[in-house]
Amino acid sequence: MKSTQLLSVMIMTIGAATTALAQDKPNIVVIMTDNQGFGDLGSYGGVRADTPRIDQLASEGIQFLDFQVEPGCTPTRAAFQTGRMPVRSGTDGYVEPGQPGGLHPKEVTIAELLKGVGYKTAMFGKWHLGENSARQPQMQGYEEWYGITNTTVPVDPSLPGAGSLSLVQQKILYAEEGQEAKQVGENDLEARSLMDRELTQRSVKFIKSNAKKKEPFFLFVPFTNPHHPVVPHPDFKGKSKGGAYTDALMEIDYNTGVILDAVDDAGIRDNTIFVFFSDNGPTRYSPEADHNGDNGIWSGELGSGWEGSLRTIGMMRWPDKIRSDWKSKEMFHVLDLFTTFAAITGADVPTDRAIDGVDQTDFLLGKQDNSNRNSRLVIYDGHEGPVAVRYKQFKFHFIVYEKVNPFQSAPQVLGQIPLVYNLDTDPKEMFNLFGRSGGVALFEPMVRDVVVPYTMSLSKFPNRDYSNMTRDK
Repeated sequence: MKSTQLLSVMIMTIGAATTALAQDKPNIVVIMTDNQGFGDLGSYGGVRADTPRIDQLASEGIQFLDFQVEPGCTPTRAAFQTGRMPVRSGTDGYVEPGQPGGLHPKEVTIAELLKGVGYKTAMFGKWHLGENSARQPQMQGYEEWYGITNTTVPVDPSLPGAGSLSLVQQKILYAEEGQEAKQVGENDLEARSLMDRELTQRSVKFIKSNAKKKEPFFLFVPFTNPHHPVVPHPDFKGKSKGGAYTDALMEIDYNTGVILDAVDDAGIRDNTIFVFFSDNGPTRYSPEADHNGDNGIWSGELGSGWEGSLRTIGMMRWPDKIRSDWKSKEMFHVLDLFTTFAAITGADVPTDRAIDGVDQTDFLLGKQDNSNRNSRLVIYDGHEGPVAVRYKQFKFHFIVYEKVNPFQSAPQVLGQIPLVYNLDTDPKEMFNLFGRSGGVALFEPMVRDVVVPYTMSLSKFPNRDYSNMTRDK
């Protein structure tokens, strides 16, 4: 064989091996809803609206009964993107419209992590991690982005006096990697009702395109529903007979089904990890009754350390890898998706910063019975110390927000004597165990196993300190 022929064969062989290696990596699709309650789905006991496609998804893999998130939109999105507790990056509160802040450019996002091992990446939906260009998705590892930078704030022209304030509608943006985002629309009430359908259609196009190319892809779809104001698509307005919120639940179910069908139709079902969860618990304080979510058996709502804020719906399907019809009571945190996806895909987790997610691969694949997590810290809203701590089945509260509408009351700082609840026997967090005989004994192991390791980590990795970080880790 001539040297030129040999070289050609070698190149073809290497190319084929590289393609085969890329195909071995699973595609990843993540849908995140906005302020959806634990009790909003049929698979979690909900009866307000039919959600057959999401309920079926829950039965096709693992349905988490203890899926933990952060108390609000920005913190959970930061935790998902970085695998780090939001207090470490200064994203433990809300990024308000028109204000600076968000995800620091030196943070390594899950999109950058996966892009580094050959994934195509896209995000369609709500970001809420910074408005300025350097902190938008297309500068944080996403090769394509369509959506809004902040929470859904369409101006309602019927609001008394709104016309006299010259209010500006929120922008709908589109960007490709490294480019300045361009405005492609205004998020008025009509556009708000059409937004999630548009996100779904763009998702289907992305899935089909990359499936044909046989390239692994990561698709993140943060829907805008059912965040208030709840404005369902015209096709679903009035369909549930229960009002705007349950109409939106039916719309979410439909859109999720369309994306699921796109995966199946592309012939990549068996090699696609499909995840569905909510960014936090529901709001319960809307004066419009049909705009409120259902927190299920838990109490409280978003914006607090109560379980109704922190424990949300969550499910994951990976055919022939994660067993089906698995209802798990083991704890899993949104932080863990970062490290678990890194382990599954062979991506390198950064070592120049604190990473709080744990690798749950062996648990998900059935190689061990228990989750690698039995605790979580809640540090939120500018507090440097814990608002609450979860340790096994116990919840410790150090700073208490109201269970209903926590945004309208000042937090109560309890100091050294916390409230303690056993979530297994008291899901509503009503009966304080701290004063009971032996109740104080619960405090010591929690501090030793949860609070002390976090405190010690600060000496090596101070919160919000980027001086020793690089982005190419």
